[in-house]
Amino acid sequence: MISLVSASTATPQNKFSTTELVASMMHKLSPELINTICSLGVDNRYSTMNNYADFLTGAPMNSTSSTSDLGVDATRKCIEEWGGDPKQIGLLIAATNTPDQLLPCLASEIMGRTHGLLPRSMSTVSMQSQGCSVLLKSVEVASWYLAANPGKLAVVTMAEAHTPYVAPLLRDEYYGFREVARMRKNDQLTDEQFEQERTETTLAIQSMLFGDGAVALLLVTDQSGKPSFGPISHLTNDSPDDMNLLTMVSHSSHPALKGKPQYFMRPSVPARGAHYAVTTVNDVLHNPQSPVSDLSQVDDCLIHTGSKKILDGVCSQLHLDTDSMKVNKSYEVLQNYGNLSSASTGFMLAEKKEWAGPAMVVGFGVGFTASAGLMTVN
Repeated sequence: MISLVSASTATPQNKFSTTELVASMMHKLSPELINTICSLGVDNRYSTMNNYADFLTGAPMNSTSSTSDLGVDATRKCIEEWGGDPKQIGLLIAATNTPDQLLPCLASEIMGRTHGLLPRSMSTVSMQSQGCSVLLKSVEVASWYLAANPGKLAVVTMAEAHTPYVAPLLRDEYYGFREVARMRKNDQLTDEQFEQERTETTLAIQSMLFGDGAVALLLVTDQSGKPSFGPISHLTNDSPDDMNLLTMVSHSSHPALKGKPQYFMRPSVPARGAHYAVTTVNDVLHNPQSPVSDLSQVDDCLIHTGSKKILDGVCSQLHLDTDSMKVNKSYEVLQNYGNLSSASTGFMLAEKKEWAGPAMVVGFGVGFTASAGLMTVN
């Protein structure tokens, strides 16, 4: 069993509300699209830009921090709050889907900025572009290291800066998905124009869905009184077509993105995400090493913050009341920080201060892949 001894988060200093962002662009967004944005479940998000609202309307990006800054801050806070001897730490695993640069990877960047804190001889692993379910995979990798190195600790850091990847909304008008569908039905759009309009709608929604932040977890082998991970279950590409449910091209042809990466999400993601979540959760519950066999025996379900629609779908498939305290932390993180991809469930763990009964952690995303794991206190 691998125990969590410390968990800390870091966010940029710049906070933007959905109300503020929508108000700054209300003349561009149709009422239906505004309703869709307001139903995402995101009230606030943090951005590495101090002018995110202006950036969305065409101003140059003005960044005050970065993915690496957030990763370093979370890692430092986690170790300082633990209060032990950093020389005991033998492994750093760092994951991101939004790197500042292709090379060096995030783990090396954190090491380069933590002289005097992290030992120079420690092992490092970077798990970049692993999607939203990478946290439990990273914990499992750390468990292998800790099993082979008794007395050592491991740090797992997830850092994301999504907002610099967002496309500014430079058009005069943006429509909702149903409006675009009606336009095609009424022969107002060709098939090609319909696809273009859907892309513009998707980019507008993405600009309101994602947020920036980082989390660091400090892990050790089986410490009494601390929450421990296990068992953990994974599922990848249950159907061959699922591989393309979520994709990102390295150089977008969209003029607003100016060659930056572009993220694509297929309409079937909520349904398939729910399938993956349910399958991995059931695998954990049916594992002979699991201390519980039903979600009714679990205090908290910490589910990745895809969007409110995706969270609602997962809760429905798991027969969980969306208003229950059992899933409250999932909706709260979405509401306060937006979709943090790899860091989302880590934020829930960091904000969970009391541990009585077990908790189920569920992540799913690009790959298409999902991971679920149980946490219990010995």
